[in-house]
Amino acid sequence: MRKNLAIAAALMLAGCVSMGTNYDVASVDRLQVGMTKAQVIGLLGQPNQVITNADGSERLVWVHSTGSMFGANARSVGVPFGPDGRLADVPQLSPQ
Repeated sequence: MRKNLAIAAALMLAGCVSMGTNYDVASVDRLQVGMTKAQVIGLLGQPNQVITNADGSERLVWVHSTGSMFGANARSVGVPFGPDGRLADVPQLSPQ
């Protein structure tokens, strides 16, 4: 019986997938206008995408998704930086 449970658990875990940077949603609440990119990356980890605008401002984007045979979940956050490299605005996350 235990062997069957272990095999079933292993099969279910084998069907799980995780992609992107698994950032801590609570860390987004700790962001403050004026922080440097290094400070923000220290809280959230490496971004999945950096978008550079013509005026020198940037948006760093974190995306994380998970999926299994039971469903999928995805979340993302984009953080804007001014041309001076400082956090320009703190994103408001919608409740999950």
